Amino acid sequence: MARINLLDWREELRQERQKEFFITLFLMAILAGLIWFLVHSVMASRIESQEARNQFLETELRQLDRQIAEINKLEKQREELIKRMDLIQGLQQSRPEVVRMFDELVNVVPEGINLTSWERKGTNLTFTGQAETNPRISEFMRKMDAAERLNTKALRDVNKDSKGMPAQNFVLDAEQITPGLENNGQQEGGQ
Repeated sequence: MARINLLDWREELRQERQKEFFITLFLMAILAGLIWFLVHSVMASRIESQEARNQFLETELRQLDRQIAEINKLEKQREELIKRMDLIQGLQQSRPEVVRMFDELVNVVPEGINLTSWERKGTNLTFTGQAETNPRISEFMRKMDAAERLNTKALRDVNKDSKGMPAQNFVLDAEQITPGLENNGQQEGGQ
């Protein structure tokens, strides 16, 4: 019988398969590396794109914050200007009121009463003076209540003159009334 050596053939086949396995393994490793590189590149590109969008949004938000701060500053300035305008308008409207009050005060003060001083705080008035008798003070208060622009609040103090004179010292609290403003307030409240 002829001796055929099958070992060499099997050994060559095994070496061939092992060579194919390593080549396939090497190609798979290269393919896995390429896939990993591709996925990594895509993810890095997406991250970079998102960071660029975030940076853009942050820049826009900073600009909007500056604009909001400027708007708030302008609103405060506007409110201050409106307050000033209202104050000036109120002062201009009340300017003739002092003259009218003095005109009315001339008609309200009866004979026998001498006003020594008066003080005004807003619409509140305080009159200090001397009267010959108590009925003169009462007459002064009645005339003030009947007046269009003055209203008596309270008679705070009445006492005899310390110098022995028959005069009575008095302190009278009153209120200055603006006829047009009082009616407007009642109409606005009723609506």
